[in-house]
Amino acid sequence: MSVASLTPGVVLKTKFITANQKAFQDYVEYVDREEAQKEESPELHFSHYHDYMDNPEKTSALFTKHADQLNKEEKQQLKILFETAQKNQSIMWQDVITFHNAWLEENGLYDARTHTVNEQKLMHVTRQSMEEMLKREKLDQSAVWSAAIHYNTQNIHIHVATVEPDPTRKRGKRKPQTLDAMKSKVVNQIIERGDYQKEINELIRARIVDRKK
Repeated sequence: MSVASLTPGVVLKTKFITANQKAFQDYVEYVDREEAQKEESPELHFSHYHDYMDNPEKTSALFTKHADQLNKEEKQQLKILFETAQKNQSIMWQDVITFHNAWLEENGLYDARTHTVNEQKLMHVTRQSMEEMLKREKLDQSAVWSAAIHYNTQNIHIHVATVEPDPTRKRGKRKPQTLDAMKSKVVNQIIERGDYQKEINELIRARIVDRKK
């Protein structure tokens, strides 16, 4: 039995905060300390979460529903949307999808020898998961989200931040079924890809054997 089979391959941690100042105490934990110290104003903003997520020491790129890597102008536009959301009293949903690296390796997305991961696939499964969540929570026409793959801890993980620039709801809590569906989407997408990759590898090996014969 492998190590990965004894450990959950995917762990989803979720939380939400409100736009009022008191609720930002928990949010401070997500803000890059160095960036926070540079701020002249003591007020914290939703947009600062992007500074944390997009820190080059932690990630390769900030991505969204439509883009794999945002340029400077796109990042600025995204920050404006998050600032607008806070001004309009939006909830901010913060999700962290954490992977067991050995499980990712079993499914062909991670190479422990080179410490490389298939970022394209992880971005794809994040988008699929977010699409499922937004549709179930009826946020698909109003919400904006951004995410980043982080490597600064033992396990590869993805931070996702979601807001509504023009809020349609004041309720932050999402249905348990929604969160289960989010995680299931990630797991199933990766397992299906892993099974497909295994079939390809078997075909390649079979061809190599046939050629040798």
